Amino acid sequence: MFRKIWNTLREGDSRTKLFLISVLGLLLGTMVMFVVSLATKKWLPALAAVALLIILLAVTKNTVLVVKSGKSREKTKKQPQKGSSKEKQLKRGTEPLNLADVEEWEEQQEEEAEGKKKSKKEKKKEEQEAKERLEREQEDEEEFGDNAMVSMTEEKLKRLLLRYKVKQEHVPVVIDLCIPERVRQAPGFAWVDDGKLKILLIERKTRMLERPLSRLQVMEVERGIAVKASGEYVELRDTDLMKKVFTPYLPRYQKKEIGGRTVLLKNLYVLDEDIKFTSTSVNELKKLFSFRIEIADRRLQDMDLSPYYKKVFVDSFLWRDGILSLQEFKAEVEGVIDSLADPAVPYGEFELTVSALVNSGLLPSEYRNYANAKREEKENGVTEKKGKGKKKRK
Repeated sequence: MFRKIWNTLREGDSRTKLFLISVLGLLLGTMVMFVVSLATKKWLPALAAVALLIILLAVTKNTVLVVKSGKSREKTKKQPQKGSSKEKQLKRGTEPLNLADVEEWEEQQEEEAEGKKKSKKEKKKEEQEAKERLEREQEDEEEFGDNAMVSMTEEKLKRLLLRYKVKQEHVPVVIDLCIPERVRQAPGFAWVDDGKLKILLIERKTRMLERPLSRLQVMEVERGIAVKASGEYVELRDTDLMKKVFTPYLPRYQKKEIGGRTVLLKNLYVLDEDIKFTSTSVNELKKLFSFRIEIADRRLQDMDLSPYYKKVFVDSFLWRDGILSLQEFKAEVEGVIDSLADPAVPYGEFELTVSALVNSGLLPSEYRNYANAKREEKENGVTEKKGKGKKKRK
């Protein structure tokens, strides 16, 4: 302890030395007054000793002296606290404090400095983006007036794509509905950049819609939405260029008899819970990034239902809605039957699944013969392999 005090007196800064000398002087004065009081048996020196002791306690209150044991110069400063008077005292260097607290304060200062630098960069970036957005809006207004969709021409469209820095790897899409973004039946161009799906929407005004790809892993299907033909994509159909470019990406409609009247239905494909694309836009989005399609159907929730049946059910739906071509659908079905016909699958499960697929109308009856032939072929192949194995052993 005495060695540490001596080291501090030799190597400490001037404020620390002054503080330590003051404490030692008060301590020594207190002890001397008590000794004098005892020797002379007078109360005045005792009162002086008590007064010095009170002053000593007041000076050393909440103060901790820590001396660094290394070769470096000892640093003792006051414990920092954010926004407190202690931090101000630390900056002024008025009191010696715990070294660990000082290091923590210095780290906080560095973090705050880095945060300020980062916030400045972000602020500068935001200001630049805001400036570019304002410039684009002004150019859009000069070029398109009150209605970009109606006044669009091929030349204006080319300039628009350049103005919004649309990548060459972009695809046309149609968003049927997105309530949070106030989008209704709007065409646009989609591309992927910087880990985000970006869509340049062309409505009365042009604007950007962005979502991180991390939130777009699953596409859900909203089925059987009843619509009125007269209210579907009216403005887009009345515009020559927009009609030419985006008609292939309008919804696929189905007619259904409900209560003696014909109803028009469409299916929508939902990303990030609220962006509802037309079915014909799905294949375009698949060119940009990967996602899986999930269909909410009570039949698919049945735990006893064969996974092979569920796979064909989903593929059949996607084929009827134009997501899969006929060739792609056939390839998927043949892949399912090839797996189902494997001898490792119990024959009872094989027969039950094939019957369910044919009886439900998911597959034509011809596929029953195809599945049986595939099963027989695989079983014979296993038998032949076993036979050859026995001959080799002999």
